[in-house]
Amino acid sequence: MVTCLCRNDNVKILIMQNQLPLIFLGDSLTQFHDWSNFGVHHNAGIAGDTTDGLLYRLHYTLEKAPHTLVLQIGINDLLQGQYIETIQENYLKIMTKIQNVPKIVVISLLPVKMYDGSYAINEKIILLNHFLKQTCKEHNFIYIDLYTQMVGSDGGIQKAFTSDGVHLTDKAYKVWESVLKDHL
Repeated sequence: MVTCLCRNDNVKILIMQNQLPLIFLGDSLTQFHDWSNFGVHHNAGIAGDTTDGLLYRLHYTLEKAPHTLVLQIGINDLLQGQYIETIQENYLKIMTKIQNVPKIVVISLLPVKMYDGSYAINEKIILLNHFLKQTCKEHNFIYIDLYTQMVGSDGGIQKAFTSDGVHLTDKAYKVWESVLKDHL
């Protein structure tokens, strides 16, 4: 079923019923923010989600026929000890499944608080971000590098941007929104 959104003398914009113009897809970093500054949208972030979990539920998102999809996921995979190759394979599967969405925006993984046990995780984040940047280029997706804006001099996330070493503060979300608005 098709619904008319607006009409003037020259333009008629049609969307499918249940279609959403914008969907945010990811884990708690997505779920825990109010994205209402971007208008009509659906927040499909799920706390604790991984790339495996996202692959499992992705068809529900695609049923909504989004015009724009903003994707940011992967930190939980790393925190749970998932191999970087598995995360890359999952990202390739995700990108294949979403390639028919008109506009795809992939957000870089963000650093976590630096301490003795997180050095290796932050190194893997850098590797995954290089992979995401290159893969987005190959798929003609928009890649947004938030990592460089959030990383501190020690290689971890800046203190002002995190509440617990992983999750973001309002200040961090303001940076994210500001950069994202330039691409939406």
